[in-house]
Amino acid sequence: MVSRMSTTIRISLKDKERLARFAKKVNASSLAEAFRIALSMAESSLEEFKGDINALKKLLKHTKPVGGQISERVDEELAKIIRRESGE
Repeated sequence: MVSRMSTTIRISLKDKERLARFAKKVNASSLAEAFRIALSMAESSLEEFKGDINALKKLLKHTKPVGGQISERVDEELAKIIRRESGE
């Protein structure tokens, strides 16, 4: 029989609400299960990512909420940020 140890982590109420919404979306039976699913998804995504994670984090600091569908302009906007960061 495998013994499962557990621990308590502290998260903000906002993050708990986000986790609860995620749990509903993935049909998780508990917040702990939702957390495990989210971790698995994040690990999988990181393993697939082939770029510079620090550069991506730096770019994401410049994001802001926008309305509408702008997915077709994402490359253009990222290119602008990269040019500004590199001093062009």
